Amino acid sequence: MARAVKFSNPRDREIFEAHRKYIEAMEARLDTISDETKEHYLQVLVSLTKKLTIPGKPLSEIVGEIMSEAAPLLFQAMQR
Repeated sequence: MARAVKFSNPRDREIFEAHRKYIEAMEARLDTISDETKEHYLQVLVSLTKKLTIPGKPLSEIVGEIMSEAAPLLFQAMQR
């Protein structure tokens, strides 16, 4: 059963829908991703999620921290 969208703001609904599509796309790709790449992706995803759960932490601060953490992994991936 599909979850009902709980947001009344149109932009919030767009974000919700983008998240839903992102999850579907990643689930479809998981079998094609190397274990090493999965490990890096999981590190970034877990870190981002932890940061997002901190009440009052500005999104701009979270983005800066995640960019610093993910940059080495992104550069590594680009060299393959």
